[in-house]
Amino acid sequence: MGCLVRAKFSQHPRHRVFLILILTLTWTIQEPTRAVAQQLTTTSLSLAEDVPQRRGTQTGDKPWHIEFGLRDSCTKLEETKELLDSRLKRPMTLDVLDFFDKPQTPIDRKSDFLLTSFYVGAGRQESDWFIWTLYVGGGKGRDHDHQRVLNVNLEVNFKYGYLYTGATGEIYPWRVPKPGDYENWEDRLSASRPFLLTGMETGYVSAEGRGDWSIAPITMYQDKVQVRDWITSFNLGLGWNLPLNRGWSIVVMGDYRWHFYRPDEYNGWTLTTALRYNLP
Repeated sequence: MGCLVRAKFSQHPRHRVFLILILTLTWTIQEPTRAVAQQLTTTSLSLAEDVPQRRGTQTGDKPWHIEFGLRDSCTKLEETKELLDSRLKRPMTLDVLDFFDKPQTPIDRKSDFLLTSFYVGAGRQESDWFIWTLYVGGGKGRDHDHQRVLNVNLEVNFKYGYLYTGATGEIYPWRVPKPGDYENWEDRLSASRPFLLTGMETGYVSAEGRGDWSIAPITMYQDKVQVRDWITSFNLGLGWNLPLNRGWSIVVMGDYRWHFYRPDEYNGWTLTTALRYNLP
């Protein structure tokens, strides 16, 4: 019965036209749907492949580094200068025959750019524009001046040290230089970049001065001074990063340091030269 109805239905011309229209509409709807589904599948696969690559870019492009630096400081030391002038005035006044030269003090060491310290640091490049470094360092010195004429003696002894730790940030307006296998110094200089430098530092200063003027065996004058200070500073300056090869680079920094405690004593300029190794 059903076969007979279908046969009669298919033989009628109007029915045939109606059937063709239904089949055409069905095909027209299915084809775009199939294309959209295929496009969505392709997009999903490409996004899924892209995610690990983007993740790798975000984590792999943040290389760590270690560095070794040498710092020369030129601090004000105004309070130390006033103190030394007043304390040395009396023994030098006792030298009426002008036997002795003025003894060497930390002020002379400052004038000779010999207030030097060493540090070691480690940090990471966070982006194409920014590098941070944490460091610890220190330095110490001693000036011993002993002058003698017959049985007249002038002896002055200074000892001082500085231990510190801090953090710096390097901001590169023209991006961080890329390490590479540079063939000559012209290529290295072309790849080098300047940067803005800022940071914070805290440290412990220890200093001690002793002096005496004597006509043996009698001590005519004796004096002693001690300094024990915890200091914190904020620094701002400029630097230059010069890549040597894929691993090593030279970093030169100059900055001014503002101290919150005894600024007339500790404020001043520093010049730092560091050898930096970029970890693979």
